[in-house]
Amino acid sequence: MGHRITIVGPGAVGAVLAGAFAMSDAEVSLLGRPGPHFEAIAAHGLAVRDRQTGAAHRHWFPAAYDAWRLPVPDLVVLSVKSQHLLAAARSVRTWIDRGADILVVANGVPWWLLSTVEFSRAGHVLRSVDPDGELLALLPAERVMAGVAHFSSVVDGPGRVTRVSGTRLIIGDPAGGVSHRVTQWVAALSAGSVRPEPATDVRRDIWEKLLGNVNLNPVSALTGATVLDILDDPDTRQLCAAMFEETAAVGAALGIDSAMTADERLAVARELGAFRTSMLQDADRGRPLELDAVVGAVRELARHTGVPSPSLDTVHGLLALRERVRGHARTPGT
Repeated sequence: MGHRITIVGPGAVGAVLAGAFAMSDAEVSLLGRPGPHFEAIAAHGLAVRDRQTGAAHRHWFPAAYDAWRLPVPDLVVLSVKSQHLLAAARSVRTWIDRGADILVVANGVPWWLLSTVEFSRAGHVLRSVDPDGELLALLPAERVMAGVAHFSSVVDGPGRVTRVSGTRLIIGDPAGGVSHRVTQWVAALSAGSVRPEPATDVRRDIWEKLLGNVNLNPVSALTGATVLDILDDPDTRQLCAAMFEETAAVGAALGIDSAMTADERLAVARELGAFRTSMLQDADRGRPLELDAVVGAVRELARHTGVPSPSLDTVHGLLALRERVRGHARTPGT
């Protein structure tokens, strides 16, 4: 019998993980919110297609809106947008209290970051993503593993998800080092189509992914452009490089160094081709954007560390205004 794993939020990323974990002989269940996508999964199964290989599978997983309707898992994977993370954590509080391992796969700056770096003039609460500190109290750094997904995927329609490219899933402890639980879950999940690997410093891995998301995501949401469009245009590419440099400087001030240059990080992103970023996909669907975790938190950290962030400030201001005009309220503290 395999491990019991519950995916909270089987969207584009969570659905791919669910399919991959099922291929590793895990007993997978799904916890989600009411809506056409989750209702289609519950009624007709989850269809996951791999664009690169052409493989397609339909999985039938136990699915529920309430945690008490599902078996108690060994591992809970929180794969939701950052603005829904607190609600998701509350929904599985019983499993947290019972000692289940927690893996959070999300974009942007994690709520626990300030509790793991020496710089703590502002305290440990990162207000842009955790305004009241409730998330840090519920899921302190030592209680979670962080996942960094290096694959792109899209929801094609209710109950249907396609993995577009990439296969890596980096898993690490916020405090650094490779713990027994990280080694255990990397081994347990290694037979699936997503390739897990342990991180010795997952903060660096998070920051290096952020160095590509902090610019391409908001610029794409503002312009409607694909990654290829953005990087083929000299002006927007220069803006993305400037946002990279400001974010890298913030990371360095926190003791999170990266050897990547702007050219190298943007070259990695360019391999995605004419890809529509997750933030652009949300903008297309009229959904709230992950602006606070991806850009707002970096600006908050820039203020704390004294790092100038004019490009980040400008793009954040424009996109925040767009969100207000569309009727989406911002998280306090940004």
